[in-house]
Amino acid sequence: MLEKLDLKQKLDKKEYDKKMDYYGDLLGKLQRECRAAKVPVIVLVEGWRGAMRTDIINEMMQKMDSRGFRVFSASKMTDEQRRQPFFTSFWKQLPSYGNIAVYHRSWYFLKNEHNVSDKSQVGHLLNTSYSHIRAFEKQLTDDGYVLLKYFVHVSKKQQKENMEKLNKVYGKNWKKLDVQEHNDEDYDNFINAYEQMFAETDTENAPWHLIAGDDERFATIQIIESMVKSLQSALAAAEIKSQSRSIVLPPRHVALYNVLDKVDLSKSLTKEEYKVQLDKCREKLKSLQLDLYESQRSLIVAFEGWDAGGKGGAIKRLARALDPLGYAVNPVAAPNQVEKQFHYMWRFWIKMPRAGEIAIFDRTWYGRVMVERIEHFATDAEWQRAYGEINETEAQWAEHGIILCKFWLHIDQDEQYKRFKERENDPDKEWKITEEDWRNREKWPAYEAAVNEMLIRTSTDYAPWTVVEANSKYYARIKVLKTVINAIEKAIK
Repeated sequence: MLEKLDLKQKLDKKEYDKKMDYYGDLLGKLQRECRAAKVPVIVLVEGWRGAMRTDIINEMMQKMDSRGFRVFSASKMTDEQRRQPFFTSFWKQLPSYGNIAVYHRSWYFLKNEHNVSDKSQVGHLLNTSYSHIRAFEKQLTDDGYVLLKYFVHVSKKQQKENMEKLNKVYGKNWKKLDVQEHNDEDYDNFINAYEQMFAETDTENAPWHLIAGDDERFATIQIIESMVKSLQSALAAAEIKSQSRSIVLPPRHVALYNVLDKVDLSKSLTKEEYKVQLDKCREKLKSLQLDLYESQRSLIVAFEGWDAGGKGGAIKRLARALDPLGYAVNPVAAPNQVEKQFHYMWRFWIKMPRAGEIAIFDRTWYGRVMVERIEHFATDAEWQRAYGEINETEAQWAEHGIILCKFWLHIDQDEQYKRFKERENDPDKEWKITEEDWRNREKWPAYEAAVNEMLIRTSTDYAPWTVVEANSKYYARIKVLKTVINAIEKAIK
C-alpha cells in the first residue's frame, strides 16, 4: 500500500494557512458537536520515526479545546503496565463519550515493537495477534467510538533529513526519550511489517488512512481534512442511531438446551462435613495464593446467580482464606453516572488484577446479556453481539495467563422465596431485600432463558462456567472453594 503514495506532493505556506484556517475552524466546531452528541473519538497517528508526528499533533491540538482531549503514547508504558493483559492500558485510557483520545503511538507500536534492532531498549516486549486487534477495534466502533487510524509515510531520504533536523534542534540526547531506534536496515524491515499490519487491520469499521508525509504541511492538512470529513459522517450516523434506540422489542426466548433443568439441587452437606472441608480448603488456598504470587499468575473469580443465591456467602468464605494484600473484591451494581460514559466493559478492564493477584467480582460483565437484556437497558444488537465480545475478551485474558473461574449459583424458586422471607423477618438482613428483588422474581422465566443462553454461548475451554447447586449453602461454598483450588493447581502445575 505504501508504494502507491505520491510522496512528492507539497503545499506552500500560503495555501497551507488558508486550508488550516478553514479546516481548523471546522475541526474545533465538530469537536464541540461531538461532545454535545456524546460521540467519542480515538485518533491514532502512527508512522515512521522522524515523520514529525509530534508537530502534526501539535497543529491539530491548537484547533481543539484542550479540555476535551488527551494525548497518549504507548512507548511510555511502565513495566507494571506491560505485565497486564495487552489492552488493559488502552481500556484505562479510553475517552468517555463525547471526548477525544489522540495516540502518538498506540497498540500498533506495541505489536510491531519486536522489530526493533536493539531489543534491550524496550524492556518487556509485548505482543498480541492481529485478530485480537481487529476484535478490540470492532468492540469500540460497534459501541459508537469513531476510530481514525493515520499512518504518516516518509521516504528513507526524508526520514534521514528529519532526524538530522531533530538532532540539531534538540541535541542527540533526545533519542534517549524514544525507545524505537531505526537504522537504514530497519527501514526496509519495517516496510514489510507495516504492509502486513495494513493487510491484517485495514477493515471497514476501522480503515487505515495513509498520509504522504515528506512535506509536513501537506501531511498535516491531509489528517485534519480527513478528521473533519470523518467526524461529520459520524455525527450524522449518531443522529440516526439515536432515533433507532427508541424502538423497544420484547425479550428474545431462544429454544436452547436447558442447562439449569439438569442441575441436581438436592446435593447438600451436613454442618459437620462443611466445617471439616472448609478448614482443609482454607489451608490449601493460603498455600496456592503464594504460588500465584511467585509464578506471577493472576486469578479472576466471577460470581453470578439468582438473587439470594448465596454469592455473598461464597465470596466471604473465599476471601477469608486469602491474604487481603493479594486480592480485591469488586461489587458490581448498575453502572453509575461515570461508568455510563464509557463502553460497558471499561469498568471491568480498569479493575484487572496485577500480576500474581486475585480479583473477585460480585456480579460481572454478564449483566449485559442478562439484566440489560431483560430490562431493555441495551438494544437487541448490543446484547446479542456481547456474547462474542465477552468470549474474545476472556480469550485475551486467558492467553495472557490469567486463570478464570466463573460461577453461576443456582437455586430454585421455592428456595429463593424462603430466603426472601427470612431476610424480611431478620432485622440484621432486611437491608438485603428490596422491591426490585420481588419484581425481578416475577420475570424468572425471562431470566432463566437468558441464563441458559449465556451459559451455552460463553462457556469455553479457557473460561468455563461452573454451575453451583446452591439450595444448600454449605455445599455451594465448598464447591466454589474446591473449583478455585483445582483451577489454580491445574494452571500452575
